[in-house]
Amino acid sequence: MQDGFVDLRIGHEQQSESFWPSFTDIMTVIMLIFLLAMLSLLIKNMDLVAQLRASLAAERAATEQAQSTSDTNAKLNMRLHQLEEERAMLQLKLLNLNDENSRNIARLQQSVTAQQALQQALAKANEQKLQLQQQNSTLQTAQQTLQTQLQQREAALQQQQQALDTSNNQLAALQQRYDLQVEKYQHLNLEHNDLLVKYNKLIRPARSAVGKVVVLVRYSKHQGKLKAEIRGPNDPAYQTVSEAVLHRRLDALKAQYQRRLYVRIVFPDDSGLSYAEAWSITESLLNQYDYYYQQ
Repeated sequence: MQDGFVDLRIGHEQQSESFWPSFTDIMTVIMLIFLLAMLSLLIKNMDLVAQLRASLAAERAATEQAQSTSDTNAKLNMRLHQLEEERAMLQLKLLNLNDENSRNIARLQQSVTAQQALQQALAKANEQKLQLQQQNSTLQTAQQTLQTQLQQREAALQQQQQALDTSNNQLAALQQRYDLQVEKYQHLNLEHNDLLVKYNKLIRPARSAVGKVVVLVRYSKHQGKLKAEIRGPNDPAYQTVSEAVLHRRLDALKAQYQRRLYVRIVFPDDSGLSYAEAWSITESLLNQYDYYYQQ
């Protein structure tokens, strides 16, 4: 080694004891430099981590603050809308109050007018009251006069009622006598009719279809409805007709054949008619159209 430097020339002889300490020194220096670099990097990394954590915390705080600000803004907006709605409602209420106030003023004016009219009417009513009091006095006098007349008329009416009761009793007695006479007359009339029938049977010939124009009328009842059928002298079979048509045809036949018309009423066994109904129909038709009952 010359002046502190190692002689690296080949073949140059030097002492072996001086190489390793120098190498160790070099390695120690390098290690120290490496450790210092690592320490510097660690310190920088710690600073960066601290800064990063601070940034994250600040960002988180800013986010929370922004979220809080956003919530606060939303609440404020909602409150603002509520206040606007309340303001609109208050404006409507104010308008309604103005309208109500106008109506109340109009009503008050009407009330004042009505009160004035009422006072005038009350004054008129007082005047009418005085007039009515005077009329009442007059009416009381007239009422006393009428009561006297009414008592007189009631006395006369009682007398008339007594006379009317006497007349009613006499009328009842006459009515009883009249009812007895009517019963006697009816009894005599029945006897006369019976004698007349018996007399007609004695002097009149029996009812016969000989030499007569025979018309057949058949009656039956189906489901509660009366069914009428007619068979004229020139008809081959019965024809179902209404009651009005039946009477028109019988009228026509009566006008055509007059006292030669013989009406025969037929009731089938299953006609559904009672004896009273059959007898009523028979008597009615024979009395109207049959020759025997026209004499």
